[in-house]
Amino acid sequence: MIHFWGGGAVFYSFTAFFNPIVDEFGWSYAATSLAASLRTIEGGIASPLVGFAADRYGARKLIFFGSILTGFAFIILSQIKSLWTFYSAFLALSIASSVLLPIPGWTAVANWFSTKRGTALGFLSAAVGVSGVMIYVVNWLIEIYGWRTTLIIIGIGMWVVGIPSSLVVRNRPEPYGLAPDGERSSEPLSRPVDSAQNKSYAEHSRDFRVQQALKTKAFWLITGPFFIAMATIHGVIVHVMPCLISVGFDREMASLVAALVVFVSTAGRFGFGWLGDWMNKRYLLAFALLLQALGVLMLANVQSVWEAIIFIALFGPAYGGVVTLRLTIPAAYFGGRAFGAIQGAMMTVMVIGTTAGPLLTGMVYDLCASYYLVWIVMAVAILGSIPLALKAHAPHGEK
Repeated sequence: MIHFWGGGAVFYSFTAFFNPIVDEFGWSYAATSLAASLRTIEGGIASPLVGFAADRYGARKLIFFGSILTGFAFIILSQIKSLWTFYSAFLALSIASSVLLPIPGWTAVANWFSTKRGTALGFLSAAVGVSGVMIYVVNWLIEIYGWRTTLIIIGIGMWVVGIPSSLVVRNRPEPYGLAPDGERSSEPLSRPVDSAQNKSYAEHSRDFRVQQALKTKAFWLITGPFFIAMATIHGVIVHVMPCLISVGFDREMASLVAALVVFVSTAGRFGFGWLGDWMNKRYLLAFALLLQALGVLMLANVQSVWEAIIFIALFGPAYGGVVTLRLTIPAAYFGGRAFGAIQGAMMTVMVIGTTAGPLLTGMVYDLCASYYLVWIVMAVAILGSIPLALKAHAPHGEK
């Protein structure tokens, strides 16, 4: 529930607000896109801290306070009057939402599952994918109430969903007499992070600390393809509605396509997560990248509803697969001991790409009055990253 509402509100709804905000204030596409880039910059800075906090203090506290702060941030965003207040409010939203998701939830799920971690993370990721329907709902609310009131509704909804849901989150199974995957533990642990049992386990496990993971070739080889893929994903998610509107789609149809892209990604999120428990994850990543490149090429040439459907069928599952594999590959390669911190480190590296994606996409449109060139360049870059994914072997016992 938390990832459904938070994912739809924080990550996906901005494309529905894009044109109404541009129409009211007259800002350029690049200037408006910069808000999304500021969000990713802050997210990259905050991710290592959030990852450390999730490992150290647990997911429940972070999600509880993150829900409160994120709700306030949406209400603040509804009151903007200028470009600088827009950026400031978006930065506040970014800080609040970084505490809320996705790292705390990822960390809790990774702690609770081991042999079926891919499937479990796929389920959690699928909840974010289903949240794509909020794009269509948000666009409907904007049409009826305006974009400012819609932001207030989203903020209140964050409190209604996030606060009570956070109270049932449990960070690790050990304090409850359980082990990962539902196995029965010998006895409950009162302090799972610092206990003698966990210390002994850590000494004999193959789990990596974040410093050890950063020294491996595997970390950087898998970060490279994800860097390019996530830059493209952020560019597409922010600009998909403006792109479709620019080639003749009306707002309702454009919002439906944008919502379906994220919704269809659910198949990739769960499917690639489940397949990752049985197949070589490097090959799955390469296949997801290929589908993503083909989807972006289709978006570059979309002119009709049928072409938009093909774009959805290619890009949606690929997008979902990349998101889930970004969780399951590091977990499989480096273990769960410092899962949150390692994810935070990866997100910090990827922040350059996720920042540049929306901003450069908007700049290219301002210069060319078309999205065609930027989509072609992104597709070529994704294809070029596939060899890196195939070379990213697990580090085995290397520490």
